[in-house]
Amino acid sequence: MPSQRLIARLEATIGLSEQDRSQLNSMQHTLKTLANGEYVPHEGQRSCQCAIVVSGFLFRQKLVGTRNQIVSIYVPGDMPDVSTLHLPLSDHDLLSSGQSTIALVSHLYLNKLLINSPALTHALWRDTLVDAAIYREWVANVGSRDALSRVAHLFCEIATRLEVVGLLEDDQFAFPFTQANLADATGLSVVHLNRTIQHLRRGKLIEWKGQNVKLLRRKELVEIADFMPEYLHLSDGDRRGRANNDGS
Repeated sequence: MPSQRLIARLEATIGLSEQDRSQLNSMQHTLKTLANGEYVPHEGQRSCQCAIVVSGFLFRQKLVGTRNQIVSIYVPGDMPDVSTLHLPLSDHDLLSSGQSTIALVSHLYLNKLLINSPALTHALWRDTLVDAAIYREWVANVGSRDALSRVAHLFCEIATRLEVVGLLEDDQFAFPFTQANLADATGLSVVHLNRTIQHLRRGKLIEWKGQNVKLLRRKELVEIADFMPEYLHLSDGDRRGRANNDGS
């Protein structure tokens, strides 16, 4: 079901009633498969529907001068553009990294659903606040951490978010991003990013082969990143943070 990962994520952060789950499972939607680099909306386009990431990854970017700045990454279960219910004019690009599948839900249908379900309205409102908290952490990551900590932090965050929706296995996950993408997400040059990745590899902290990343020594990576998962506002965030520091 397209909403399976969305339900898993909302369950991890706020909890859902049986009625909420039923309504999400029965949402009217259209599935769309995106090729690598295909846009959902371009900056300047108006949206009349919201996307749920079913599989793969999307990312939000802004073009600043001649450089792209990736400001968000979205994993299965995320609704990256729920804000278009109230702000339909896109002020950024949203596109696919690698092949992905999204479920498109019309604004008209979603608004009717939310009018009839205060609980789901609350859940999606909370979701936008968590998205803002993640954005603030990204700003702090680029502005205040050194290159090694920035890259380690991004890997720790993606692994934690994928873990919530059941897509992390033995600290390994799909990661169809290039080093150029990662440089755009961390505010580094491609050369500096490559040196940082090599540092992590030499330290046997990560393994990045093709489109898969494995966190080899997650506890140490968490320490290097100074990664504290509380900003993700998971219901079990405190327990997860302790587990990571214990090496699990």
